[in-house]
Amino acid sequence: MSTRTMLAVTGGENVTLTMELRHLPSWVKSELSKILELQRGWREVMGRIPAQPWVPGQPLPTDQHYIKRYLPSDIFLVEDECNKRGRCGFEVLLEEWGTSGRIRATLNDLLNILDQAKLYRAMDYITVHVLKGEAPARDDENLEDLNNSLPSESTQDCLWIEVDQELTLQQGDPPRLTETYSSQAYAPMLNHQETTVMGAVQPTQSEKMVEKTVSDFPAIEIEHSNSLTHFPYYVLKEAANSFPDLSIDYGGTRLGEGAFGTVYKAKIIINDAVQTVAVKRLNMGEMRVDQQFKMEIDVLSRCIHENVVRLEGYSCDGPQWCLLYAFMANGSLQDRLACLGGSKPLNWETRLSITSGTAEGIAYLHTYQQQPLVHRDIKSANILLDEHFVPKVGDFGLVKLGGGGTHTRTLVKTTTVFGTSAYMAPEAFRGDVSVKMDTFSYGIVMFELLTGLPPYDEHREGCDLLSYILETESENEELIDKTFGTAVDMGLALQLFELAEKCTADKRKRPTMVQVVQSLKKLIA
Repeated sequence: MSTRTMLAVTGGENVTLTMELRHLPSWVKSELSKILELQRGWREVMGRIPAQPWVPGQPLPTDQHYIKRYLPSDIFLVEDECNKRGRCGFEVLLEEWGTSGRIRATLNDLLNILDQAKLYRAMDYITVHVLKGEAPARDDENLEDLNNSLPSESTQDCLWIEVDQELTLQQGDPPRLTETYSSQAYAPMLNHQETTVMGAVQPTQSEKMVEKTVSDFPAIEIEHSNSLTHFPYYVLKEAANSFPDLSIDYGGTRLGEGAFGTVYKAKIIINDAVQTVAVKRLNMGEMRVDQQFKMEIDVLSRCIHENVVRLEGYSCDGPQWCLLYAFMANGSLQDRLACLGGSKPLNWETRLSITSGTAEGIAYLHTYQQQPLVHRDIKSANILLDEHFVPKVGDFGLVKLGGGGTHTRTLVKTTTVFGTSAYMAPEAFRGDVSVKMDTFSYGIVMFELLTGLPPYDEHREGCDLLSYILETESENEELIDKTFGTAVDMGLALQLFELAEKCTADKRKRPTMVQVVQSLKKLIA
């Protein structure tokens, strides 16, 4: 491919061949995602990206058997992520490829790969519509039909894969979890008192049918279930107002979405007392949902710590499985840092408390049993705050037994690696999972608490927070959040900043979370 020297100016945004992919304007990313979603063209792109020693900016290898950066299993992970979240493959690929490495991929690198893969629709969109040049003449007999190359204005942003929330068992639902129930299976008791929803609740006919036929499906053994209460699905459905898609901010009960399901607010009467809970209804179309369900129950029924979210119960007798947690009145740390809903900025003392409490919770997971539990999805969205702003580590759908060192070859990559790349340690993309993966993610959360900046911002130089901190010419003191006011201890803030830098260093230099807790105790009296 010949050297290109084109420039586009649209909406005040300059697009050049040397522009890093992570800095592409959103309108360019959106259109490319639409084009490359057709025939899954993004798979061709991902499968042709060379591995080291090739680096962005170099010509593509001429040997057709050159080593590729991504394996077929990596492509499957992206496909899985897209199916789960209704996202476009190219969009997810950009989050990983476009933000990783010291030398990052540019628009010219993408064009070279598109040319090699003969994905001329996407090439011509960039050349003609973005860079305002002319499409090159081609005599390839296998050219795509360029008349259908660009999506129309009515084209949807992504191809969504939806799961019908109301299918009955007779309509082909996947097998449901069951247990060996007593005679009280559908009127569960807690301290011999009936558990009901606010007001009289009776199961619908379809829900009764589910209860009668659930034993026809294979059972899964749930350990430690004696310490937890099983709730009938119809009770939870009524308590959450039929699981509406409407957010709680607009009168619904939906609180948000996690890695494997949607969370709703519900009120249940237990022992004549009203208890507010958060109900996570799992996406039954997800792969390995049974493993995630069992894992979360097994982990949280044993992990009892002030800084780990408390599991109240579960449900596995209906069309979708549910997990019940203690309700966190102040939502997620991510939302509070963003001051969503008009909430006030977190003050200095509260941020210190959240910093130390979160570290305590993660360290507990790593040490409470002989083999450490690696959370693998530590981020501000998964740190929940109770009514007193005490932090609770939550969302254990990806937790895995791991090692304290580097011997993790038997562990597999998480299916959401590509969805939360701003928090992911570099070795995570290679499938290297250890407790120090959580240390890295915690370091990013520390940076969020200290700077008040979001973990990812496509309009910021260095879209992910760590890249911005490493590349900015500003001094650390200038990066400290100004909403702290005069109460901030700048000396302590800078010491915490240095600790966050250690947490996000190369794996060998990173401290364990136990060491982080010890350091915090010395810093925060």
